[in-house]
Amino acid sequence: MNCKKAFGAIIFGAILLSMISCGDQDTQTPTSDTVPVTDAVTTAETEEAYVFPEVDMNGWEMSIYNFDETWLTWANTRIVVDGEDGDILNDALYRRNTFLEETYNCKIVVEEVENTGWYAENLIMSGDDTYDIIVRTESESVASYLPMSIDWHEIPYLQLDQPWWNPNATSVYEIGGIQAALAGNMSLSAVSRAVCMVFNKNVWTRYGNPDVNLYSLVEDNEWTVDRYLEIAKSVSYDLNGDGNMDQEDLYGLNMGRGFKGYIASFLAGSGMNFTETDKDGNPAFTLHQNERGIDLLIKLMDPLSQEGYYYNEDTTVHGFAPSDFFKNGHALFTQGVPHDIYKLRDMNDDIGILPMPKFDEKQEKYYAAAWGGAVWTLPKTFDMENAENLGILLDAMSYVTWRDVVPVYKEVALKTKTARDNESEAMLDLIYNSVYFDFGTNIMYDALLAGTVLNDMWNDKSSGKIVSTMEKYMNDIEKFIDDIAKAAEEHNG
Repeated sequence: MNCKKAFGAIIFGAILLSMISCGDQDTQTPTSDTVPVTDAVTTAETEEAYVFPEVDMNGWEMSIYNFDETWLTWANTRIVVDGEDGDILNDALYRRNTFLEETYNCKIVVEEVENTGWYAENLIMSGDDTYDIIVRTESESVASYLPMSIDWHEIPYLQLDQPWWNPNATSVYEIGGIQAALAGNMSLSAVSRAVCMVFNKNVWTRYGNPDVNLYSLVEDNEWTVDRYLEIAKSVSYDLNGDGNMDQEDLYGLNMGRGFKGYIASFLAGSGMNFTETDKDGNPAFTLHQNERGIDLLIKLMDPLSQEGYYYNEDTTVHGFAPSDFFKNGHALFTQGVPHDIYKLRDMNDDIGILPMPKFDEKQEKYYAAAWGGAVWTLPKTFDMENAENLGILLDAMSYVTWRDVVPVYKEVALKTKTARDNESEAMLDLIYNSVYFDFGTNIMYDALLAGTVLNDMWNDKSSGKIVSTMEKYMNDIEKFIDDIAKAAEEHNG
Protein backbone atom coordinates (compact mmCIF):
# COMPACT_ATOMS: atom_id res chain seq x y z
CA MET A 1 0.00 0.00 0.00
CA ASN A 2 1.31 3.45 -0.89
CA CYS A 3 1.53 5.32 2.43
CA LYS A 4 1.42 8.76 0.82
CA LYS A 5 -1.79 7.98 -1.04
CA ALA A 6 -3.46 6.61 2.11
CA PHE A 7 -2.27 9.62 4.08
CA GLY A 8 -3.45 12.06 1.43
CA ALA A 9 -6.89 10.54 1.11
CA ILE A 10 -7.52 10.92 4.82
CA ILE A 11 -6.20 14.49 4.96
CA PHE A 12 -8.49 15.48 2.09
CA GLY A 13 -11.45 13.73 3.72
CA ALA A 14 -10.76 15.33 7.08
CA ILE A 15 -10.63 18.81 5.59
CA LEU A 16 -13.84 18.20 3.68
CA LEU A 17 -15.56 16.87 6.81
CA SER A 18 -14.47 19.85 8.89
CA MET A 19 -15.79 22.24 6.27
CA ILE A 20 -19.14 20.49 6.07
CA SER A 21 -19.50 20.49 9.85
CA CYS A 22 -19.28 24.29 10.12
CA GLY A 23 -22.30 25.93 8.62
CA ASP A 24 -20.91 29.21 7.27
CA GLN A 25 -17.65 27.95 5.78
CA ASP A 26 -16.59 28.06 2.17
CA THR A 27 -17.43 24.86 0.31
CA GLN A 28 -14.03 24.38 -1.30
CA THR A 29 -10.77 22.73 -0.39
CA PRO A 30 -8.46 25.13 1.47
CA THR A 31 -5.69 26.62 -0.65
CA SER A 32 -3.23 29.40 -0.11
CA ASP A 33 -6.11 31.85 -0.57
CA THR A 34 -8.93 30.04 1.27
CA VAL A 35 -8.57 28.57 4.74
CA PRO A 36 -11.26 27.07 6.97
CA VAL A 37 -12.47 28.85 10.06
CA THR A 38 -14.34 27.61 13.10
CA ASP A 39 -17.49 29.15 14.47
CA ALA A 40 -17.25 29.02 18.24
CA VAL A 41 -20.68 30.54 18.84
CA THR A 42 -22.98 28.31 20.85
CA THR A 43 -26.40 27.95 19.21
CA ALA A 44 -29.70 27.15 20.86
CA GLU A 45 -30.21 24.29 18.40
CA THR A 46 -26.92 22.66 19.43
CA GLU A 47 -27.69 23.02 23.14
CA GLU A 48 -31.11 21.44 22.71
CA ALA A 49 -29.68 18.61 20.63
CA TYR A 50 -26.94 17.61 23.06
CA VAL A 51 -27.79 14.54 25.11
CA PHE A 52 -25.96 13.66 28.32
CA PRO A 53 -26.15 9.83 28.48
CA GLU A 54 -27.65 8.51 31.71
CA VAL A 55 -24.65 6.50 32.90
CA ASP A 56 -23.42 5.69 36.40
CA MET A 57 -19.64 5.23 36.17
CA ASN A 58 -19.48 3.92 39.75
CA GLY A 59 -16.62 6.16 40.83
CA TRP A 60 -14.43 5.57 37.77
CA GLU A 61 -11.43 7.91 37.64
CA MET A 62 -10.25 9.46 34.39
CA SER A 63 -6.54 10.07 34.91
CA ILE A 64 -4.81 12.74 32.83
CA TYR A 65 -1.07 13.39 32.47
CA ASN A 66 -0.83 17.16 31.96
CA PHE A 67 1.63 20.04 32.07
CA ASP A 68 2.15 22.00 35.24
CA GLU A 69 2.25 25.80 35.26
CA THR A 70 6.04 25.93 34.74
CA TRP A 71 5.77 24.53 31.20
CA LEU A 72 3.67 25.55 28.21
CA THR A 73 3.19 28.86 29.97
CA TRP A 74 2.10 30.46 26.69
CA ALA A 75 -1.22 28.58 26.63
CA ASN A 76 -4.02 27.85 29.09
CA THR A 77 -4.03 24.07 29.61
CA ARG A 78 -5.53 24.04 33.10
CA ILE A 79 -7.98 21.18 33.68
CA VAL A 80 -8.57 20.83 37.43
CA VAL A 81 -8.66 23.54 40.10
CA ASP A 82 -8.79 23.10 43.87
CA GLY A 83 -12.05 24.92 44.45
CA GLU A 84 -13.91 28.20 43.93
CA ASP A 85 -11.84 31.23 44.89
CA GLY A 86 -13.78 34.14 43.40
CA ASP A 87 -11.85 34.27 40.12
CA ILE A 88 -14.52 33.90 37.46
CA LEU A 89 -12.46 31.67 35.18
CA ASN A 90 -11.23 29.44 37.98
CA ASP A 91 -14.78 29.10 39.30
CA ALA A 92 -16.15 28.24 35.84
CA LEU A 93 -13.64 25.37 35.56
CA TYR A 94 -14.50 24.14 39.03
CA ARG A 95 -18.24 24.18 38.31
CA ARG A 96 -17.68 22.33 35.03
CA ASN A 97 -15.74 19.55 36.74
CA THR A 98 -18.20 19.31 39.62
CA PHE A 99 -21.12 19.05 37.20
CA LEU A 100 -19.45 16.26 35.23
CA GLU A 101 -18.36 14.32 38.29
CA GLU A 102 -21.82 14.50 39.85
CA THR A 103 -23.63 13.73 36.59
CA TYR A 104 -21.64 10.57 35.88
CA ASN A 105 -20.46 9.56 39.38
CA CYS A 106 -16.83 9.75 38.32
CA LYS A 107 -13.65 11.63 39.14
CA ILE A 108 -11.35 13.73 36.95
CA VAL A 109 -7.80 13.26 38.22
CA VAL A 110 -4.81 15.18 36.86
CA GLU A 111 -1.10 14.60 37.44
CA GLU A 112 0.88 17.69 36.49
CA VAL A 113 4.55 17.52 35.51
CA GLU A 114 6.99 19.94 33.91
CA ASN A 115 6.87 18.33 30.47
CA THR A 116 4.85 15.21 29.74
CA GLY A 117 6.89 14.41 26.63
CA TRP A 118 9.99 13.77 28.72
CA TYR A 119 8.36 10.93 30.65
CA ALA A 120 5.47 9.61 28.57
CA GLU A 121 7.46 7.29 26.31
CA ASN A 122 9.09 5.43 29.22
CA LEU A 123 5.75 5.08 30.99
CA ILE A 124 4.04 3.64 27.93
CA MET A 125 6.89 1.34 26.89
CA SER A 126 7.08 -0.07 30.41
CA GLY A 127 3.37 -0.90 30.32
CA ASP A 128 2.46 1.61 33.04
CA ASP A 129 -1.30 2.22 32.73
CA THR A 130 -1.56 4.92 35.40
CA TYR A 131 -2.71 7.55 32.92
CA ASP A 132 -5.67 7.27 30.58
CA ILE A 133 -4.75 10.42 28.62
CA ILE A 134 -1.43 12.06 27.89
CA VAL A 135 -1.48 15.75 26.98
CA ARG A 136 1.27 16.69 24.53
CA THR A 137 2.47 19.88 22.87
CA GLU A 138 1.62 20.44 19.23
CA SER A 139 5.35 20.67 18.53
CA GLU A 140 5.93 17.08 19.65
CA SER A 141 6.53 14.81 16.67
CA VAL A 142 3.36 13.01 15.60
CA ALA A 143 5.53 10.32 13.98
CA SER A 144 7.08 9.64 17.41
CA TYR A 145 3.96 9.28 19.51
CA LEU A 146 1.65 7.73 16.90
CA PRO A 147 3.06 4.18 17.36
CA MET A 148 2.42 4.49 21.12
CA SER A 149 -1.17 5.70 20.74
CA ILE A 150 -4.61 4.20 20.32
CA ASP A 151 -6.80 5.52 17.53
CA TRP A 152 -9.37 7.87 19.06
CA HIS A 153 -11.86 6.51 16.53
CA GLU A 154 -12.02 3.40 18.71
CA ILE A 155 -13.60 5.41 21.52
CA PRO A 156 -17.39 5.67 21.23
CA TYR A 157 -19.51 8.77 21.86
CA LEU A 158 -16.92 11.29 20.59
CA GLN A 159 -18.74 13.65 18.20
CA LEU A 160 -15.61 15.00 16.54
CA ASP A 161 -17.48 16.78 13.75
CA GLN A 162 -19.21 19.05 16.27
CA PRO A 163 -17.96 22.58 17.01
CA TRP A 164 -16.97 21.86 20.61
CA TRP A 165 -14.19 19.66 19.20
CA ASN A 166 -12.75 22.45 17.03
CA PRO A 167 -13.12 20.17 13.99
CA ASN A 168 -10.69 22.14 11.85
CA ALA A 169 -8.01 21.53 14.46
CA THR A 170 -8.94 17.98 15.38
CA SER A 171 -9.23 16.92 11.74
CA VAL A 172 -5.61 17.94 11.15
CA TYR A 173 -4.62 15.09 13.47
CA GLU A 174 -6.51 12.42 11.54
CA ILE A 175 -3.61 10.75 9.79
CA GLY A 176 -3.70 7.60 7.69
CA GLY A 177 -7.15 6.78 9.02
CA ILE A 178 -6.01 7.22 12.64
CA GLN A 179 -7.21 9.98 14.92
CA ALA A 180 -3.82 10.51 16.52
CA ALA A 181 -4.79 13.39 18.83
CA LEU A 182 -7.69 15.61 19.88
CA ALA A 183 -7.72 19.42 19.88
CA GLY A 184 -11.15 20.13 21.33
CA ASN A 185 -12.31 22.30 24.20
CA MET A 186 -11.45 19.94 27.05
CA SER A 187 -9.13 22.76 28.04
CA LEU A 188 -8.78 26.36 26.85
CA SER A 189 -5.59 25.59 24.93
CA ALA A 190 -6.87 26.33 21.42
CA VAL A 191 -8.84 29.49 22.17
CA SER A 192 -6.05 30.85 24.38
CA ARG A 193 -3.71 30.76 21.35
CA ALA A 194 -5.75 32.75 18.76
CA VAL A 195 -3.30 35.40 17.50
CA CYS A 196 -4.46 39.00 17.24
CA MET A 197 -2.99 42.51 17.24
CA VAL A 198 -3.08 44.65 20.38
CA PHE A 199 -2.49 48.38 20.21
CA ASN A 200 -1.74 51.03 22.80
CA LYS A 201 -4.48 53.66 22.50
CA ASN A 202 -2.47 56.30 24.34
CA VAL A 203 0.49 55.89 21.99
CA TRP A 204 -1.81 56.10 18.97
CA THR A 205 -3.49 59.24 20.30
CA ARG A 206 -0.16 60.97 20.93
CA TYR A 207 1.95 59.81 17.98
CA GLY A 208 -0.49 58.49 15.38
CA ASN A 209 -2.72 60.07 12.78
CA PRO A 210 -5.70 61.62 14.61
CA ASP A 211 -7.85 61.25 11.50
CA VAL A 212 -7.50 57.45 11.43
CA ASN A 213 -9.67 55.19 13.58
CA LEU A 214 -8.05 51.76 13.70
CA TYR A 215 -11.33 50.00 14.44
CA SER A 216 -12.90 51.66 11.41
CA LEU A 217 -10.13 50.25 9.22
CA VAL A 218 -11.26 46.78 10.25
CA GLU A 219 -14.94 47.53 9.79
CA ASP A 220 -14.37 49.21 6.41
CA ASN A 221 -12.24 46.32 5.10
CA GLU A 222 -9.15 48.55 4.97
CA TRP A 223 -7.12 46.78 7.68
CA THR A 224 -4.57 45.20 5.33
CA VAL A 225 -0.90 44.28 5.59
CA ASP A 226 0.08 47.35 3.58
CA ARG A 227 -1.96 49.64 5.83
CA TYR A 228 -0.56 48.02 8.96
CA LEU A 229 3.03 48.46 7.72
CA GLU A 230 2.39 52.08 6.80
CA ILE A 231 1.12 52.79 10.31
CA ALA A 232 3.72 50.74 12.20
CA LYS A 233 6.65 52.29 10.30
CA SER A 234 5.34 55.79 10.97
CA VAL A 235 5.18 55.50 14.76
CA SER A 236 8.67 55.52 16.23
CA TYR A 237 10.27 58.10 18.46
CA ASP A 238 13.52 58.71 20.34
CA LEU A 239 11.83 59.15 23.70
CA ASN A 240 14.97 59.79 25.75
CA GLY A 241 16.52 62.06 23.12
CA ASP A 242 19.93 60.37 23.11
CA GLY A 243 20.04 59.99 19.33
CA ASN A 244 19.90 56.18 19.46
CA MET A 245 16.94 53.80 19.19
CA ASP A 246 17.12 51.40 22.12
CA GLN A 247 14.88 49.79 24.73
CA GLU A 248 14.01 53.21 26.16
CA ASP A 249 12.37 54.44 22.96
CA LEU A 250 9.13 53.99 21.01
CA TYR A 251 8.67 51.40 18.23
CA GLY A 252 5.93 50.54 15.82
CA LEU A 253 5.87 46.83 16.73
CA ASN A 254 6.80 44.95 19.85
CA MET A 255 7.50 41.49 18.39
CA GLY A 256 5.31 39.85 21.00
CA ARG A 257 5.22 36.41 19.43
CA GLY A 258 8.81 36.39 18.23
CA PHE A 259 9.94 36.19 14.63
CA LYS A 260 8.37 32.79 14.00
CA GLY A 261 5.06 34.18 15.31
CA TYR A 262 5.52 37.32 13.23
CA ILE A 263 5.67 35.24 10.04
CA ALA A 264 3.03 32.64 10.94
CA SER A 265 0.41 35.08 12.18
CA PHE A 266 0.65 37.41 9.17
CA LEU A 267 0.68 34.44 6.80
CA ALA A 268 -2.45 32.98 8.39
CA GLY A 269 -4.09 36.39 8.63
CA SER A 270 -3.57 36.74 4.88
CA GLY A 271 -5.34 33.44 4.22
CA MET A 272 -2.18 31.61 3.19
CA ASN A 273 -0.63 28.31 4.23
CA PHE A 274 2.81 26.79 4.40
CA THR A 275 1.26 23.67 2.89
CA GLU A 276 -1.52 22.81 0.47
CA THR A 277 -3.06 19.51 -0.55
CA ASP A 278 -1.73 18.24 -3.88
CA LYS A 279 -3.73 16.51 -6.63
CA ASP A 280 -3.58 13.22 -4.68
CA GLY A 281 -4.74 14.89 -1.48
CA ASN A 282 -1.28 14.78 0.15
CA PRO A 283 -0.03 17.74 2.21
CA ALA A 284 2.79 19.41 0.32
CA PHE A 285 4.97 22.40 1.16
CA THR A 286 4.21 25.00 -1.54
CA LEU A 287 4.90 28.42 -0.04
CA HIS A 288 8.11 28.81 -2.05
CA GLN A 289 6.01 28.52 -5.25
CA ASN A 290 3.24 30.88 -4.14
CA GLU A 291 3.80 34.33 -5.70
CA ARG A 292 1.39 36.07 -3.34
CA GLY A 293 3.01 34.30 -0.40
CA ILE A 294 6.49 35.38 -1.45
CA ASP A 295 5.20 38.93 -1.97
CA LEU A 296 3.87 38.90 1.59
CA LEU A 297 7.14 37.57 3.04
CA ILE A 298 9.08 40.29 1.23
CA LYS A 299 6.75 42.93 2.68
CA LEU A 300 7.34 41.50 6.17
CA MET A 301 11.11 41.11 5.87
CA ASP A 302 12.09 44.41 4.27
CA PRO A 303 10.98 46.64 7.20
CA LEU A 304 13.25 44.72 9.59
CA SER A 305 16.09 46.91 8.34
CA GLN A 306 14.21 50.12 9.15
CA GLU A 307 15.22 51.62 12.48
CA GLY A 308 12.27 52.00 14.81
CA TYR A 309 9.96 49.55 13.06
CA TYR A 310 10.21 46.70 15.55
CA TYR A 311 11.74 45.70 18.85
CA ASN A 312 12.90 42.22 19.83
CA GLU A 313 15.93 41.92 22.05
CA ASP A 314 16.12 38.13 21.74
CA THR A 315 18.42 36.81 19.02
CA THR A 316 16.69 33.42 18.63
CA VAL A 317 13.81 32.64 16.30
CA HIS A 318 11.72 31.53 19.29
CA GLY A 319 12.42 34.54 21.51
CA PHE A 320 10.27 37.62 21.76
CA ALA A 321 10.20 41.05 23.30
CA PRO A 322 8.97 41.00 26.91
CA SER A 323 5.38 41.99 27.57
CA ASP A 324 6.59 44.72 29.93
CA PHE A 325 8.09 46.54 26.96
CA PHE A 326 4.63 46.97 25.45
CA LYS A 327 2.96 47.40 28.81
CA ASN A 328 5.23 50.34 29.64
CA GLY A 329 4.34 52.25 26.47
CA HIS A 330 7.31 51.49 24.22
CA ALA A 331 5.39 50.21 21.17
CA LEU A 332 2.18 50.96 19.31
CA PHE A 333 1.45 47.34 18.36
CA THR A 334 2.19 43.94 19.80
CA GLN A 335 1.13 40.56 18.51
CA GLY A 336 -0.58 38.60 21.20
CA VAL A 337 -2.91 35.77 22.04
CA PRO A 338 -5.70 35.88 24.64
CA HIS A 339 -3.42 34.19 27.16
CA ASP A 340 -1.00 37.12 26.79
CA ILE A 341 -3.70 39.79 26.77
CA TYR A 342 -5.09 38.39 30.01
CA LYS A 343 -1.78 39.39 31.61
CA LEU A 344 -2.26 43.03 30.54
CA ARG A 345 -5.21 43.58 32.88
CA ASP A 346 -3.18 45.91 35.12
CA MET A 347 -1.67 47.93 32.27
CA ASN A 348 -2.07 51.66 32.89
CA ASP A 349 -2.50 52.71 29.26
CA ASP A 350 -5.73 51.84 27.51
CA ILE A 351 -5.46 49.12 24.89
CA GLY A 352 -7.50 47.97 21.93
CA ILE A 353 -7.69 44.63 20.14
CA LEU A 354 -7.65 44.09 16.37
CA PRO A 355 -7.56 40.99 14.18
CA MET A 356 -4.43 40.28 12.17
CA PRO A 357 -4.64 42.33 8.95
CA LYS A 358 -5.83 40.86 5.65
CA PHE A 359 -3.48 40.51 2.69
CA ASP A 360 -5.57 42.97 0.68
CA GLU A 361 -9.09 44.34 0.44
CA LYS A 362 -10.15 41.52 -1.89
CA GLN A 363 -9.80 39.02 0.95
CA GLU A 364 -13.27 38.23 2.28
CA LYS A 365 -12.48 37.25 5.89
CA TYR A 366 -10.08 37.89 8.74
CA TYR A 367 -8.22 34.85 10.09
CA ALA A 368 -6.58 34.10 13.44
CA ALA A 369 -3.82 31.51 13.56
CA ALA A 370 -3.77 29.33 16.68
CA TRP A 371 -0.76 27.09 17.18
CA GLY A 372 1.64 26.02 19.91
CA GLY A 373 -0.98 24.71 22.33
CA ALA A 374 -1.67 21.19 23.54
CA VAL A 375 -3.40 18.12 22.14
CA TRP A 376 -4.68 15.02 23.92
CA THR A 377 -3.44 11.53 23.06
CA LEU A 378 -4.60 8.05 24.09
CA PRO A 379 -1.69 5.79 25.13
CA LYS A 380 -1.75 2.16 24.03
CA THR A 381 -1.73 1.18 27.73
CA PHE A 382 -5.31 2.45 28.12
CA ASP A 383 -7.76 -0.20 29.34
CA MET A 384 -10.35 -0.41 26.56
CA GLU A 385 -12.90 -1.80 29.02
CA ASN A 386 -13.31 1.86 30.03
CA ALA A 387 -13.71 3.11 26.45
CA GLU A 388 -17.41 3.92 26.84
CA ASN A 389 -16.86 5.88 30.07
CA LEU A 390 -13.98 7.77 28.50
CA GLY A 391 -15.92 8.71 25.37
CA ILE A 392 -19.00 9.87 27.28
CA LEU A 393 -17.01 11.92 29.77
CA LEU A 394 -14.65 13.51 27.22
CA ASP A 395 -17.41 14.50 24.83
CA ALA A 396 -19.41 16.05 27.65
CA MET A 397 -16.30 17.76 29.02
CA SER A 398 -15.49 19.35 25.68
CA TYR A 399 -19.11 20.37 25.16
CA VAL A 400 -19.61 21.94 28.60
CA THR A 401 -16.33 23.83 28.30
CA TRP A 402 -17.40 25.19 24.92
CA ARG A 403 -20.85 26.09 26.23
CA ASP A 404 -19.98 27.46 29.67
CA VAL A 405 -16.25 28.14 30.12
CA VAL A 406 -15.17 29.59 26.76
CA PRO A 407 -17.80 32.38 26.99
CA VAL A 408 -16.48 33.26 30.43
CA TYR A 409 -12.92 33.30 29.13
CA LYS A 410 -13.60 35.56 26.18
CA GLU A 411 -16.55 37.70 27.26
CA VAL A 412 -15.86 38.24 30.95
CA ALA A 413 -12.21 37.58 31.75
CA LEU A 414 -10.95 39.30 28.61
CA LYS A 415 -13.52 41.92 27.71
CA THR A 416 -14.30 43.22 31.18
CA LYS A 417 -10.85 43.02 32.71
CA THR A 418 -8.67 43.83 29.72
CA ALA A 419 -10.28 45.27 26.59
CA ARG A 420 -11.58 48.61 27.75
CA ASP A 421 -13.98 49.58 24.98
CA ASN A 422 -16.97 48.17 23.15
CA GLU A 423 -15.14 48.04 19.84
CA SER A 424 -12.63 45.51 21.20
CA GLU A 425 -15.53 43.28 22.23
CA ALA A 426 -16.62 43.07 18.61
CA MET A 427 -13.01 42.48 17.54
CA LEU A 428 -12.67 39.57 19.96
CA ASP A 429 -15.83 37.97 18.63
CA LEU A 430 -14.43 38.29 15.12
CA ILE A 431 -11.10 36.75 16.19
CA TYR A 432 -12.66 33.82 18.03
CA ASN A 433 -14.92 33.04 15.11
CA SER A 434 -12.00 32.92 12.66
CA VAL A 435 -9.57 30.58 14.40
CA TYR A 436 -7.28 28.93 11.86
CA PHE A 437 -5.39 25.61 11.77
CA ASP A 438 -3.44 23.84 9.08
CA PHE A 439 -0.92 21.03 8.75
CA GLY A 440 2.06 23.29 8.14
CA THR A 441 1.37 25.61 11.07
CA ASN A 442 0.09 23.23 13.74
CA ILE A 443 2.03 20.02 13.07
CA MET A 444 5.15 21.03 11.11
CA TYR A 445 5.90 24.56 12.33
CA ASP A 446 7.57 24.13 15.71
CA ALA A 447 8.65 20.58 14.97
CA LEU A 448 10.64 21.50 11.84
CA LEU A 449 10.08 24.84 10.10
CA ALA A 450 10.96 27.13 13.01
CA GLY A 451 14.40 25.60 13.48
CA THR A 452 15.25 25.51 9.79
CA VAL A 453 13.51 27.84 7.34
CA LEU A 454 12.44 30.47 9.86
CA ASN A 455 15.73 30.36 11.75
CA ASP A 456 17.70 31.10 8.59
CA MET A 457 15.33 33.90 7.56
CA TRP A 458 15.61 35.50 11.00
CA ASN A 459 19.39 35.36 11.01
CA ASP A 460 19.54 36.80 7.48
CA LYS A 461 16.91 39.50 8.10
CA SER A 462 16.51 40.28 4.42
CA SER A 463 14.15 39.32 1.63
CA GLY A 464 16.84 38.29 -0.82
CA LYS A 465 17.09 34.63 0.12
CA ILE A 466 13.49 33.72 0.97
CA VAL A 467 12.92 31.21 -1.84
CA SER A 468 16.39 29.68 -1.74
CA THR A 469 16.14 29.26 2.02
CA MET A 470 12.90 27.30 1.70
CA GLU A 471 14.25 25.21 -1.17
CA LYS A 472 17.33 24.40 0.91
CA TYR A 473 15.18 22.40 3.37
CA MET A 474 12.79 20.69 0.95
CA ASN A 475 14.31 17.24 1.55
CA ASP A 476 13.81 17.63 5.31
CA ILE A 477 10.26 18.84 4.81
CA GLU A 478 9.32 15.99 2.49
CA LYS A 479 10.90 13.45 4.85
CA PHE A 480 8.94 14.92 7.77
CA ILE A 481 5.64 14.42 5.95
CA ASP A 482 6.59 10.95 4.74
CA ASP A 483 7.69 9.83 8.23
CA ILE A 484 4.24 10.65 9.59
CA ALA A 485 2.62 8.75 6.74
CA LYS A 486 4.86 5.72 7.40
CA ALA A 487 4.09 5.84 11.16
CA ALA A 488 0.37 5.78 10.34
CA GLU A 489 0.82 2.85 7.97
CA GLU A 490 2.82 0.89 10.58
CA HIS A 491 0.16 1.64 13.20
CA ASN A 492 -2.45 0.15 10.88
CA GLY A 493 -0.38 -3.01 10.57
